[in-house]
Amino acid sequence: MTRFHCPVCQSEIWFHNTDCLACGTALAYQPGQGFVALETAQPCDNRGAIGCNWVALTPGGLCRSCCHTTVIPDLSLPGNDQRWARIEQAKRALFRLLIDIGLPLETPQGAPVPLFEFKGDLLRSGPGPHVLTGHENSVITLNIAEADDAERARLRAELNEPYRTLTGHMRHEVAHHYWDVLVAPNPDQLARIRATFGDETQDYGAALQQHYETGAPAGWEEHFVSTYATAHPWEDFAETWAHFLHILSGLETASAYGLVPVAALADGGALADGSAAQMVRLPMAQLAGIWIDLSMALNAVNETMGHGSFYPFVLSPAVIDKLETVRQLIVAERGA
Repeated sequence: MTRFHCPVCQSEIWFHNTDCLACGTALAYQPGQGFVALETAQPCDNRGAIGCNWVALTPGGLCRSCCHTTVIPDLSLPGNDQRWARIEQAKRALFRLLIDIGLPLETPQGAPVPLFEFKGDLLRSGPGPHVLTGHENSVITLNIAEADDAERARLRAELNEPYRTLTGHMRHEVAHHYWDVLVAPNPDQLARIRATFGDETQDYGAALQQHYETGAPAGWEEHFVSTYATAHPWEDFAETWAHFLHILSGLETASAYGLVPVAALADGGALADGSAAQMVRLPMAQLAGIWIDLSMALNAVNETMGHGSFYPFVLSPAVIDKLETVRQLIVAERGA
């Protein structure tokens, strides 16, 4: 994330702000441009309901992020409005990054994709189907219980996960969509991805069942970024994609706050600005070296403060190679 400033008084503002806390100006975010005074723009129709601070695509309509949501939680149930707001806030941050690095968010005909369905279990302990977070045919479904910190912490402990956030879910699930868009229809890219991640035609359901029954194989850390990545090549790709976005966005934020010298993010003699759009062009070996140094320092700071690790993962040489494959896929799309 970059740093943002009020267009009126130049005070620093946060990405989710609807108003400048210094001068009171109502704000709206224009993707690809930054913040403008709301009086000069059309607000997203969801501004009042969930505090969406983006500019509407058309007067009285939705913004570029909200128009991708086709199913919202039942707002008659207490707390669902807040869960929806938290989820959409995470989705807007995802969309900002996807837009900035040049990934497509619509079909060739101009329809928005991927689509998002945010659903909840009517009775968590009662009868009825349990909503599973996942992706199918460019539709991403998210169980809104993930917006509850306590529920997410419970699942993290139950599944023995070192990391579980709305941001992580968004970055992981959107990877499945881009497999369908960028990999599956392109024989050359599919061959490259298979050579790196394995044969995705193996039975997905059987692979997941085996993963949940037996867990990750011994020594998984040498070749995979997480235990879930070992389940199936699709999940390895999605986990690796998510971590590439973690690193890209993390380094962009660190650079914006002076934690990483912009010069370290230069490509030879080219001028660096520390943006995700510029960094995506850098080789993964360069990005990974900077990220490892930064995450080790922040892990130490978190430990000093009594928190868990900032980034509880190890980037082995094999994982860095996989991250480079994802980076090259994105760069190829940007150049198309």
